[in-house]
Amino acid sequence: MEGTGAGAAGVPALFKLAWPAVLSYLLSNAYRINDQYWIQGLGGEAQAAVAATVFVVIMNFSVVFLAAGGTLSRVARATGGREFERRDGLVASALVLAVCLWIALALFGGLATPWIVRFLGLEGPTAGFAEDYLRTLYVCSLPLVLAPALDHALIGMGNTLAMSAMELCAVLLHYALAPMLIYGPEAASAVDLPGAALAGRAAALLGIEGHGIVGAAWSAALARVISVSLGLLALRAAYGVRLLRGLRTARALGGPLLFCPEIARISLPVSLSIALYASVYWALIKWVMVPLGEPALAALGIGFTVFEGVSFPLYLGVSMAGASLVGRSLGAGRQDLARQAVRSVRVLALCLGGVVCGVFLLGAVPWSVHFSADPLVQEAVAGYVSTLAFLQIFVAFESANEKVLLGAGYTRPALWISLLGNGLRVPLAWWLAFHLGLGAHGVWWAINVTSGLKACLQFALVQRGRWLPQTTAGDA
Repeated sequence: MEGTGAGAAGVPALFKLAWPAVLSYLLSNAYRINDQYWIQGLGGEAQAAVAATVFVVIMNFSVVFLAAGGTLSRVARATGGREFERRDGLVASALVLAVCLWIALALFGGLATPWIVRFLGLEGPTAGFAEDYLRTLYVCSLPLVLAPALDHALIGMGNTLAMSAMELCAVLLHYALAPMLIYGPEAASAVDLPGAALAGRAAALLGIEGHGIVGAAWSAALARVISVSLGLLALRAAYGVRLLRGLRTARALGGPLLFCPEIARISLPVSLSIALYASVYWALIKWVMVPLGEPALAALGIGFTVFEGVSFPLYLGVSMAGASLVGRSLGAGRQDLARQAVRSVRVLALCLGGVVCGVFLLGAVPWSVHFSADPLVQEAVAGYVSTLAFLQIFVAFESANEKVLLGAGYTRPALWISLLGNGLRVPLAWWLAFHLGLGAHGVWWAINVTSGLKACLQFALVQRGRWLPQTTAGDA
């Protein structure tokens, strides 16, 4: 099967494409949830370290995204226009670009790790855990860098089922490997969690010693090898993508890396936006969360990683499915289907945001006890989740409109929206937390307000219609 062009773009068609993507992103985020879950036996300092490094990982993703974001848009256009040789060249170039990015991360990331940890204001055992975890991630990040490029290529072709299969296998392996590599044969005595005893016996049988927090990073990387292998197989078996042929196509058109600048040009504004988002949280941690104390810092990490780690993949899966429909519709010259896709993704995203808002309000307190034994952390997590429940509708709507623009390859304005919305977050959080004395709740409300601002700006940008040639504002 060479690929599919544009098709229906209503809510049923969007849902058919979206649900496997939602499942895939939920499974992908389970990596970070899995780390928070299994490292409980290492103590609160380890949990605080992983919480702080979440936003360093997001900063790393801003680099990785250079090989992923533009791949979706360009591959979707080529698929919609049935330009299969160009499609193969784009995919091959994206993977080459991903390998180059991994080399840069592996070389410079490890060197920068001590500086990053100091900048975040981490001290003592927490700083030690953070350095060990980050340095290991940088060294073994090749499969972590390749996976997003493969995911975005498959989404661009309209295939989200393969993504789900990739992530399911990888997450199951990660869940099994993490306690073995973290605790070794002592897993059962270190943590009283389901699967710990079995992991300890397996580690003893295989002669695997525990490596502490470093084991969590190695487990994530080894599991990703599975998802990358399955992704490459899916490209070849389902779509006939030939990577060597793709490289020859690119070379024939002017050089083996011909498509890399084209991919990176589209990705760059969003990559910078992601980097800005992460840097804001670095500053938030250093100047607001660390002074508020370890329970508040742990709550930010647990709430962001676990709770929003479940909600955001719902919106992202729907939004990426919409981006695929928009890109393939424009590639086929069907602007009517592109506009229909925008309406569909907005409706579905808003419905999801409303449901998640209600779930968060009901589950904030009873669920918070499962991710920390510390009552102060539990209380802070419950406050985070109940406050950010109101944020969910805005996040869903922002994601829907932002990914529409990504699918169309119209990404430059995303940076300015991020500069405004995220740039206000730290001063507003500091003012609410310390000047008004609201503490951590002031931080949570600062996140709410700035996210609402970004959602409104993304909506207005799509409504202007400049991403869609020969359309007028309001057509979407």
